[in-house]
Amino acid sequence: MRGFDSRFLEELKSKNDIVDVVSRYVRLEQRGTNFWGKCPFHHEKTASFSVNSQGQFYYCFGCHKSGDVISFVMEIESLDFNDAVRLLAEKAKIPLPEVKYDDEKIKEQKKFKQRLYDLMKDTAKFYVDNLRGENGYKHVEYILKRKLSSQTVTAFGLGASLDFKTLPEYLKKKGYTYEEMLASGAVEAKDGRYFDAMGGRLIVPIIDRFNQVIAFGGRLLEKADFAKYKNTKETVIFSKSNNLYNLNNLKKLKNSTGINGVIIVEGYMDTISLAQAGFLNVVASMGTALTKDQARILKRYSEKVFICYDSDSAGQNATMRGLEILKDEGLDVKVVSMPEGMDPDDVVKNLGAEGYRNCILEAKPLVDFKLDALKRKFDLKSADGKRKFITGAMAIIKESPSPAEQEDLLKTVRDLTGITFETLKRELYSVEQKESIVNEPAPEFNDDTGDKTTLAARFVLYSYLFGKAYASETDISEIEFLLPVHKAIKRVFLEKRNAGETLRFNDLYEILPAEHLGELSKIAGMETDENKQYDQAVYFNDSLVALKSDAIKREIDALNQMFSAETDTAKRREIATRITKLLAEKKTLY
Repeated sequence: MRGFDSRFLEELKSKNDIVDVVSRYVRLEQRGTNFWGKCPFHHEKTASFSVNSQGQFYYCFGCHKSGDVISFVMEIESLDFNDAVRLLAEKAKIPLPEVKYDDEKIKEQKKFKQRLYDLMKDTAKFYVDNLRGENGYKHVEYILKRKLSSQTVTAFGLGASLDFKTLPEYLKKKGYTYEEMLASGAVEAKDGRYFDAMGGRLIVPIIDRFNQVIAFGGRLLEKADFAKYKNTKETVIFSKSNNLYNLNNLKKLKNSTGINGVIIVEGYMDTISLAQAGFLNVVASMGTALTKDQARILKRYSEKVFICYDSDSAGQNATMRGLEILKDEGLDVKVVSMPEGMDPDDVVKNLGAEGYRNCILEAKPLVDFKLDALKRKFDLKSADGKRKFITGAMAIIKESPSPAEQEDLLKTVRDLTGITFETLKRELYSVEQKESIVNEPAPEFNDDTGDKTTLAARFVLYSYLFGKAYASETDISEIEFLLPVHKAIKRVFLEKRNAGETLRFNDLYEILPAEHLGELSKIAGMETDENKQYDQAVYFNDSLVALKSDAIKREIDALNQMFSAETDTAKRREIATRITKLLAEKKTLY
């Protein structure tokens, strides 16, 4: 149970209904007894991701992933088991019990990660003390130049790296090893010498959603030949693609500007400057393109996001890619345009909070922003440029699910090109007709992996695990399974039954080892399948016959080998008699 008591995990799952949790990331619709949506783990056009409310598990007919609410959060949030449990416990307001590890390796891994968290916390304090000390005056001058208040500096934990050597020395005195320093990313090494990875920079701590320092951003105070900004390298506790700067404040700070939704900017300073101006609902993507993981994280806090990158061409390209990712995750996204040559920090300093608020209020939806970007690519005064623009515009407009919005956008294209509204509407209709997709049938479970015996064992276990009435006339304890995973499931089932308890299917995701979960997914798919066109009771009996027949065959094969190796006549006769009886028994099965 990964260190947690089984009763605690039962309570955790009971207070985190899988349909409610999945719905925060995937748009679900009820169809029959299950809930369906597009799989968040692979790209697809047809909803093949099924959530079983009664069994509290999910299964995807496309990528064949399955699991319970804990494994879903692990997968979609890129968390390990304990952090996923912590997230769900926080949501359900359940206190976390003390974790007891049975696996020594897991225990050591957790201990090492905790050492890195402690090291990064001590490093953050070290940088803060530097900023407050007498040698931090250059960093203070830079802060004053950026017009950051002392309250802002304290709130964001800003600090100072004064040189390259004192941090490793400080951490060594604190009892940390060089191995731990390098693993944290706070310290780097070259030619056998250890040095501060952020040497000489203004320090911005990066804090995760659990309020743990996981990395640092460093800003040069003066122009140089190398990068102005630098992030801690990726480590076991820090992944850029799965974090956003200021996420730790997003869940507890309330917006004071009347702007509902999350604002996404490119860098730390934009974030800090906007927060100081009252825009507390702001995060930064740390200079990298937005990822699906980040989009999913944002969806936990708001359905609406404003993406606000710099006005240069690189910023515009990053905006386009980010918008597509956010849209694919079902978020309502709008683009905030900055005055030419300005970033959010410049706007706040030159135009004030009200000026930036006006930019937010004028933010454009995705389709409008894409049309504007397309318009800048072509010369609309030329016939060729106009034709190419219209072709691209039709492809953009058809993405809108709203007929009213489509009509409004067609009018915009009409005004830009001079082509009549009726002609453009026929063009749009033509595009939609060409690209229309015939409704696909509901996804069907295709259980074609494994030999006949494996398929039979899988169905027999499925029937017992989901309490099918036709399985009640036989006893699972009398059935022999061959594969280790099937034996393990049978053992757990009997342990629960003998204890007077019912084994819930989703408990197996925590009980079974990782190497068995692929087979468990195949069993999950059988219950999720809504297109069962066969008599399950008949198939169950056929499966029992197949398992019994296979067991007899294996016993006969073993006896034949013994017969060939045996030299004693009496023993050979005894073996032959046993083989004859088994052959007769096998014949009665059919």
